[in-house]
Amino acid sequence: MAEIELKFQIPPQSRVQFEQDIQKLQPTRHRLCARYFDTETQQLQQHQIALRQRLEDQQWIQTLKAATEHHFERFELEHELKSPPEHCDFQLYRKHKPAKKILKQALGDLETPLILQFETDVARYVLTESHLDSQIEIAFDVGEIRHNNQTIDIYEVEFELKSGQLSELIDFIQPWVQRYALWLDTRSKSERGYTLLQEEENLPVQYQLPLVLEQKDQISTILQKIVANCLAHLFPNATAIAAETYNSDHVHQARVAIRRLRSAFKIFQSVTEHVQPEWQEQLRDIFQQLGSTRDRDALAESLIPQLEKAGSPLLKLPPHSQKPPDISALFRSPATVTLMLQLLCFSLEEMQDKTRSSHKILRKGLSKLHQQICEDAKNYQELDIESRHRTRKRVKRLRYNVEFLQSLFPEKEVKAYLKALKPLQESLGHYNDLFVAQELFRPYVKQQGKAWFVLGWISAEQQRLSSEAAERLQQFAENTKPFW
Repeated sequence: MAEIELKFQIPPQSRVQFEQDIQKLQPTRHRLCARYFDTETQQLQQHQIALRQRLEDQQWIQTLKAATEHHFERFELEHELKSPPEHCDFQLYRKHKPAKKILKQALGDLETPLILQFETDVARYVLTESHLDSQIEIAFDVGEIRHNNQTIDIYEVEFELKSGQLSELIDFIQPWVQRYALWLDTRSKSERGYTLLQEEENLPVQYQLPLVLEQKDQISTILQKIVANCLAHLFPNATAIAAETYNSDHVHQARVAIRRLRSAFKIFQSVTEHVQPEWQEQLRDIFQQLGSTRDRDALAESLIPQLEKAGSPLLKLPPHSQKPPDISALFRSPATVTLMLQLLCFSLEEMQDKTRSSHKILRKGLSKLHQQICEDAKNYQELDIESRHRTRKRVKRLRYNVEFLQSLFPEKEVKAYLKALKPLQESLGHYNDLFVAQELFRPYVKQQGKAWFVLGWISAEQQRLSSEAAERLQQFAENTKPFW
């Protein structure tokens, strides 16, 4: 069966109070010792499958878990074992069609031998609470993950919806987030175990995932699927940032996911009442706070090699003029966690909106963006800087929304349109980067005279890219017709 569960890390400063408060609720204590198995080449992990045997008090239970299309729902199948297992194999799943299908997709057959990968040892405190019409299980875990002589501490709480509505689960969790500053963690114990096993410092970067819409989908359903797709893109990168196990790619992909979310809300804003007005503002604030970190990373990766090729005497970015924002704290903050929970609830809850003609409405939104870009193409060189930035944002928003809706249209036509849009977006993006660089280097000339060379190169490159962007805009406006 599928389960809906949300896991949170408990920050060190809240742990004493959290544990005291949990104990007052008189939870049941269990000792959980688990062993995780995989093939020699870790094929299960590569397909987001976990297979474990766990001793729960005096009972051994073998559990198979696998990802589903919804990020916070997982396929889970448990079997009680009659005696302490000597090994782990796939015999239990040969007659269970869903489990067999999952495993065969990952392995090809069920003959591959399994090897012990790592172990966990956990004290779990469990209680069930009623909230409105829902039953919610709280599981507080303290323990460790072990591989050879290496360990990772476990100190987390999980809320599982046993029955009822997801909205009631979210409503129940929010006071806990506020009181103890809990932060949302998408990692399973299995994923953390593999990180230990593979000696990786950073979590894998999550990239944009495919999105499939159906012609019969109502507009509310389309938006929910888009939001769920964006959250599946955002949450793992947000977890990496919050856990301080991230690199510049995590930050970049988190920004892309947020930008995609904002683009979707803008094109849908006139046709649904379910989107909260404050979400756009909150997403914009997070995006901007991530911006300064990402801007420096991007410039270090792209600008410095160009300056070196141009013979610049200065080949490093100016030092920070002020303390950079703590983006890890940003994703651990109760305000951000609450927003992510609200968006998750929106993406999965059943809507009552029965709006018809959704494709016509969405075509109108795409046409408006296309026409605005074509209007900008007529006099791009005469536009002020802010208007040129607006053009760039329109191009990005158009690309994201075409990508969202592409499964509703002929593949060949969508690919041709996106191919025409790509060089335009690249020119406008590089042009914008130069303004970011200019603002960074301009104050630095007072401390470092060599920065004048950089500013001169930036000015010349701005003129070149401005002409290139204007030409590509004109080509797009004249040669690219809407396919919808």
